[in-house]
Amino acid sequence: MSPRADPRPGVAYRRPDGDPSRVVLESAGDPALPIEDLPLDAWLEVVHPEDRDRLRAEIDDGDVDVAYRIDRDGDDPTWVHEHGRRTEDGDVIGYLLPAYERIERQRRLEQQRERLEEFASVVSHDLRNPLSVAVGNLELAREFDGDDAVERIDRAHDALDRMDELISDLLSLAREGRSVEATAEADLRVIVDRAWATVGRTANAELVVEEPLPRIECDRNRLRQAFENLFRNAIEHGSDDGFDGGVATVDDAADTDRQVDPDGVRVFVGRTDDGFYVADDGPGIPEEHREEVFEPGHTTAEEGTGFGLAIVERIVEAHGWSASVAESHAGGARFEFAGVKRHEDPGGAAGDDAASEATAGDTGSPSAE
Repeated sequence: MSPRADPRPGVAYRRPDGDPSRVVLESAGDPALPIEDLPLDAWLEVVHPEDRDRLRAEIDDGDVDVAYRIDRDGDDPTWVHEHGRRTEDGDVIGYLLPAYERIERQRRLEQQRERLEEFASVVSHDLRNPLSVAVGNLELAREFDGDDAVERIDRAHDALDRMDELISDLLSLAREGRSVEATAEADLRVIVDRAWATVGRTANAELVVEEPLPRIECDRNRLRQAFENLFRNAIEHGSDDGFDGGVATVDDAADTDRQVDPDGVRVFVGRTDDGFYVADDGPGIPEEHREEVFEPGHTTAEEGTGFGLAIVERIVEAHGWSASVAESHAGGARFEFAGVKRHEDPGGAAGDDAASEATAGDTGSPSAE
């Protein structure tokens, strides 16, 4: 049979006598579903073992509407959607189609399952520990008077504060898994300054911005939260004493390698060929642990919740970007974000946008020195 000029998606098939082991192709192949090289007279041999009974049951019913996996040596399983009906002579005729929707639905279900496992882990472990501390200290407070009782209540209060912080981060982690619904062109420098105003101005840290930062397509509020978490992570892991929350601007990335006070941390932000980076001159992240830093609950800070960088990754993925970790020029951590849609500044527009955004809120945002 010669192929039609405009074939419809999928492959027309017939199962003689409704035999689940036999497939006869009645139309030209579909490039999205290459099955011609499979054993058509021993079809069940290539069907995934876990799906064979379900396929048999559908064919026995007469009306077939089922998705199942086809195993190929050395390849990931191919999902097939079989849709057919039984004829008067007992054959089953219909179409074999690529199961795009089924694959996407399965992917979403797997992601939801992973999220639920993350949340269950936090609820069963991370929240249970401070709850036990709070309950224990409140019980002891009943047995004491005066300052001893107050001390126990204070410890319980600290534990409850810890729980509140964990719950807030957990909710943020859940929300940031949503797709970005609305993006707009924004001045990255404005977003960086606003995030630093929230996190870094009172810390023992200095922000060094490599100019010019690009204008990018993003959700400003969610990206600001990502920067806040990145800044907070750098400060918590690298700051002690020494800086006063200042902001500096450099014209060349090489300037960021200058010597700094060993008791403070310097945080760098700059552009890359296809995005931007956030780096610091702290202790850095060992190469063998760089794949773990975005995992929920992973932290080396005594007071950290382990959700800050996981939230960053969710925000980045929601924008369609990618994140990676490397070593900075100063020996600290460097987070790179690629695949960012940039808008070239036509000249003066960035300053106008920055000024308009500054008047909309956060009037305390720092300016470059």
